[in-house]
Amino acid sequence: MPTLLLSSLFPLVFVMVLGWLSGKLGYMKRDDATVLATVVIRFALPLHLFIGALHTDPTKIQNLSFMAVLVIGLMGSYLLTLCISHWFFRHDIKTSAIQSLVCAFPDMAYFGAPVLAVLIGPEGFLGVLVGNLITSVLMIPLTIVLIRMGDKNSDLAEQGSLGKMILNNLFKALRNPIVWIPVLGVVMSLAGIKLPELLSSSVEMMGKTAGGISLFALGLLFFGERPKLNIHTFTNVGLKNLIQPAIMAVAGLAFGLSHTLMQQVVIIGATPSAIAAGMFAVRSDTYVESASSSILAGTALGIVTEGIIIYMMS
Repeated sequence: MPTLLLSSLFPLVFVMVLGWLSGKLGYMKRDDATVLATVVIRFALPLHLFIGALHTDPTKIQNLSFMAVLVIGLMGSYLLTLCISHWFFRHDIKTSAIQSLVCAFPDMAYFGAPVLAVLIGPEGFLGVLVGNLITSVLMIPLTIVLIRMGDKNSDLAEQGSLGKMILNNLFKALRNPIVWIPVLGVVMSLAGIKLPELLSSSVEMMGKTAGGISLFALGLLFFGERPKLNIHTFTNVGLKNLIQPAIMAVAGLAFGLSHTLMQQVVIIGATPSAIAAGMFAVRSDTYVESASSSILAGTALGIVTEGIIIYMMS
């Protein structure tokens, strides 16, 4: 068991520390993390998910129970946080949307994928693939709509109807490479289409860089950041790192998932908040300090909580 924990978590910590040191020693600027993140989100991760989907047994992709558990875990924690933010913290709808994204959007690309790769192998990317589709098609468009609804400076009459706004944001999400490229892999897997070996190895070479580059960028992003610990930080970290995996586990038991699939959903649920949630906060100039502190503290604690969950699940 100690060997499993070390092999799962030590590479994450090692690469993140390298990223942090590159900022500390002046080898790279903190802003360079944005370029690295673009490489991951636009190229490496979509191709990594594409290959993962292409090599996944089609019967596993068609597992509706697995999809249902991820929808319940991801969107359930999102809606729970939305209620807590609005009714307990008395936030407006725009701030509540950002807080909900922070508490429900797992860092599957930077944090979850490397852990699942070591613990489960290639099949572990099925959870990242399906989870990414759910966040891209449901969670992110919903957040954008709520932000625009809460923006007092926006004129909904000029933007058109609410339904049109939702459709426009959904269409934009579907055009994102991180959505349509993995979906293409799913379609090809279901159709039994295989890539030529020369092309497959080339795509796989690029895809394998996703984990290392993303963790390095994450460490670089955290250079110079000092989280502020308050009720918002503790609440957000608790909801993301503890409540969401608990929801996943309960839903997984209710749907009778296999042990391997249960590992995937719980580990994804325990994965810290995605950096993208903080970027939404910055772009909308809302909840920035609390979002940043929650993501940083949650990532540091996530190393511990992931280790505990890996021990329990194994």
